[in-house]
Amino acid sequence: MKHFRKYLTFAVAVAVFGEIYFYPFNSNLRFSAAIIALNLILLIDEEISPFFTCVFSGMAVFLQRSLLGILFYSLSLQDVLFLHGPSIVYYIIYGILLLFLNIQKQKHQLMGAIIILAFSDILSNTIEIFIRQDKLLTPLLRMIVLVGIARSVSAYLIFLFYKKRELFLVTREDRKKYAQLNLLVSNIQAEMFYLKKSTRDIENIMRKSYALYEGYKDDHILREKTLDIALEIHEVKKDYYRVLNGFESFLNDFEDNGKMMLSDMFAIIHENTARYLKENNLTVSIDLTYEENFQVQKYYHLFTIINNLLINAIDACRGEGTIKILQKKDGDSVLFEVRDNGEGIGEEFLPYIFNPGFTTKYDEKSGNPSTGIGLSHVKGIVDELEGQVKVTSKVGEGTTFEIRLPKNILIG
Repeated sequence: MKHFRKYLTFAVAVAVFGEIYFYPFNSNLRFSAAIIALNLILLIDEEISPFFTCVFSGMAVFLQRSLLGILFYSLSLQDVLFLHGPSIVYYIIYGILLLFLNIQKQKHQLMGAIIILAFSDILSNTIEIFIRQDKLLTPLLRMIVLVGIARSVSAYLIFLFYKKRELFLVTREDRKKYAQLNLLVSNIQAEMFYLKKSTRDIENIMRKSYALYEGYKDDHILREKTLDIALEIHEVKKDYYRVLNGFESFLNDFEDNGKMMLSDMFAIIHENTARYLKENNLTVSIDLTYEENFQVQKYYHLFTIINNLLINAIDACRGEGTIKILQKKDGDSVLFEVRDNGEGIGEEFLPYIFNPGFTTKYDEKSGNPSTGIGLSHVKGIVDELEGQVKVTSKVGEGTTFEIRLPKNILIG
């Protein structure tokens, strides 16, 4: 039933286009646009049968033209059969040829598909004309050949445009998914900062608890309690390690499974940031440029670095301003710069901005400080990649972060 409705819909569409006529090359011979529509349907939809689509289309064209002939031109039933009956033969032969020549397997081969469509159109038209006139003059045959080629080429060009548009939409959706995944991974990496810090704190507490156990050997009750605490803390530490290793394995799987072009990364960052600015009614201009385009192995690390610096720059601009992200050639390293013309950072704060927990940002409504882990997280990732990070800033003029990463580690 599902395929029947589809065949019926396509047949009606072909019949409608069948009433669009053209007279090619200043001839008196009339051709319709129905075959262009039919070819396009067969090229796009892989699930339908070419034969049944053509048969249903032929019946729809015959019924529509017969009805119009009876209502508007007062044709008799005999006249209708004589004028429009051969068109059904055309569609049946056309469907048989496309089925046996396997058009759907050849549709991605430009010349192969056009040849099959043109040959089927020419042969079907030739047989239809022969039925109508019992003879086929050379000028008429030449016209049929030209029209067959023209209709086939036209349909295939429209099909190529459709596929290009479809590919564009798929690419755009993929970029949206990458943007969402990028945010997810960045958030996970930020949370991992806390997990690693908590793991170190747990180890310190466990050592202190065990030291108490060793220090109170004569007090059996206190010694037993401190040992129990140390053992419980050890279990908590194992759970933290399990979660931390799971996150690290999750992130490593992404970066081990492929690479991403820098141009694609910049496109995703730009689209993601533009959406964020629009949602928050911010008039900040973002410009991303690069001197060389290459595949990045550690692309989630780089995403996290740039995203954190970008969010800081947006906050520094206070709702309006300009942010520039640049990639430059730098010998065996890759240089990234994130510049903004925001409020800047006071000289007295610059030595401390990469310290965990240090912040100069407070929520205007609640007065609560931010977490202060963004820049320390950036510094941690840059150190992990054996790179360097520098910052220059002037109050009232803006800030520039310079990230230099080794090519052999970033690109792999």
